[in-house]
Amino acid sequence: MTTPLNFGGLSSGVQWNDIVDTTIKALEARTLTPITDRITKRAAQKEAWNSFQKLVETLNTNATAIRRTGFGGFVATVPPSPTTSRTLLTATPGLTATPGRYRVEVLQLADTAKLAGGSVADTAAARNLTGTLDINGKTITLAATDTLADIRTKINEADAGVTATIMSEGGTAGRLVLTSKTAGATGISITDGTGGMARELGFLDTRSKPVSSATSTAAAALGLAVYPQPASIRVGNTLITANLATESIAAIAAKINAAGGSASVESEQYGSETRFRLVTDGNVTAIDGDADSQAIVDAFGFTAGVAGTIRQTVQSPVYTDAADNVATSASLLTGLKLDGASSNLAVGDAINIRGMRGDGTAVTIGIVVGATDTMQTLLDKINDASDGFGGGTRTATAALGADGRIRLTDNTGGASRLSMTLGVTQVDGTSGTLGAAVVSTVGRSRELQTGKDAILRVDGREIVRQTNSITDAIEGVTLQLNAAEVGTETDVTIDRDVKGAVDAVQKFTDAYNAIRKFFDEQRQPGAPLFADSMLRGVVDSFTAALRTEVASNATYSRLTIAGVTLDRTGVLTFNADTLRTAMSSVPEEVEALFGFNGVGGAFVTATDNATRFGDGPISLQINSINENTVILRLREVEAQKRLDLRREQLIAQYTRMEEAMSRLQAQSGSLLASVQGLNGNN
Repeated sequence: MTTPLNFGGLSSGVQWNDIVDTTIKALEARTLTPITDRITKRAAQKEAWNSFQKLVETLNTNATAIRRTGFGGFVATVPPSPTTSRTLLTATPGLTATPGRYRVEVLQLADTAKLAGGSVADTAAARNLTGTLDINGKTITLAATDTLADIRTKINEADAGVTATIMSEGGTAGRLVLTSKTAGATGISITDGTGGMARELGFLDTRSKPVSSATSTAAAALGLAVYPQPASIRVGNTLITANLATESIAAIAAKINAAGGSASVESEQYGSETRFRLVTDGNVTAIDGDADSQAIVDAFGFTAGVAGTIRQTVQSPVYTDAADNVATSASLLTGLKLDGASSNLAVGDAINIRGMRGDGTAVTIGIVVGATDTMQTLLDKINDASDGFGGGTRTATAALGADGRIRLTDNTGGASRLSMTLGVTQVDGTSGTLGAAVVSTVGRSRELQTGKDAILRVDGREIVRQTNSITDAIEGVTLQLNAAEVGTETDVTIDRDVKGAVDAVQKFTDAYNAIRKFFDEQRQPGAPLFADSMLRGVVDSFTAALRTEVASNATYSRLTIAGVTLDRTGVLTFNADTLRTAMSSVPEEVEALFGFNGVGGAFVTATDNATRFGDGPISLQINSINENTVILRLREVEAQKRLDLRREQLIAQYTRMEEAMSRLQAQSGSLLASVQGLNGNN
């Protein structure tokens, strides 16, 4: 530390401040400045070594690039479809690819499966479901207090290979949707556990065992000699009373539909026979404590079915006859009442049947009411196979329920645009209506999206995979399928990437020359690493790597033959045309020349050795500089302390001298005054 000295010799006239500063500067030049200069030099050397290390690391990166298998890499050419101009697939060659041409036809893309459950009015309300279901082998346990949102969370936390979401249907309503996390035809495996939870949630339908007849009494169709008494059963959220002695499964299905549920009768081949099943949306369970109810459920043998479709149904208002009895197929149209009020239908009036089939095609048909026309006449017209709902490519069937409602059901399951209105034009030209049919069961597919495998042909060989990213159809090449187009073959061409090889060698050459330029700069007097033998040794190892020879190559055994030459100044030159010629004639030799046992491998080894942490030459030099700098800084601190102490000593010394001279001057003045006084007295 420097202590300021701001006094001159008031008594002596000597400028002590200048003397101290001059003395300290002389001492500083001899003791402190040499240390500071050495620290500065060490800092410059460290910076130079750090710069050199970055250059060597860049050379290592580029040497690794030319050393790799498939030197320069490969490029793929995939033309678009000649028919649709779509890009059906892309190809990405890896390092182990083989040049060639391959004919690829994309027959089908892989897709993920997606299942939808049944709709609920409030996704935040407790579902009052207790039981289990299995999704892809993972068991999900439901509690009575679980909301649909809770169930979604439980499924996601089970890591069952699906993502559960809630599809909003407006307001608080929604349904649970499961999406497979992986594509493939295996899709989503969902099975019922205790309590039929997969059916309760609407992922699966419920099916009876196959019976011999859809129209005979259920007891007869089931082959029951002893059958339970009529009892109520629960179908989804609907209660109906079933009488196996008098009702067929078709009648029971109609009763379920009339009560607001969804049911149908499906036929299937059973050996040489045709048998029938009662199929419902939702679980079928017995009423607690009701033995007859349980017996009915047991008799039908209801089990979990499939994730099929639900057919849309629209229903009319309730029709009654002139005597206010529920209308039947024999009820006359002229006495028909609508929700208890007269329809005012008379002979000669027209009933205009309008609507859309499930596929959206329009239906426009009607009848002129005759004196003997009945509800069956109206049903027959609605079901007309030419112009009615029984015609077209997507038919629907109308039936009159025991509750007096006409129900028109789409014969195809899934999303539907089915609708119907029954308008009336009376003889006098006035208009009326038999009411608009409202949707009672929404058509939907539980399987929103079918899981599919990718299918492609490569040179006539069919390949099936669960993903659209195909890694094993062409060795060393990844095919990404974008679109299927049956009948379109695409020629995928794999070539060596000559441009990539040229670019890689050019980058390697530039990286080597950057090191050579650095070395030449450090050879100049005054450079931080001037005459540094360690630097020369590292650069010499790189020069030696350039001379690596691959004796097994018949033609291109040395770099100079392949177009990379070291000139007389130590700079690499690169002739890209020479390398291109080599790549087109014997690419295997070029790859070997730059490969693991060639120049690339030699340079990776040399650069790894140079930059190796701890005992590599660059690391050793930097560590040595750091250690020496620590010692020098300690010496610098000590030298500064000695200078500060010497300054304080000089200040104290000269202060005492000045004080002594001041006292002498005071004494001299006193004596002189005394002498002058004596002389005055004389």
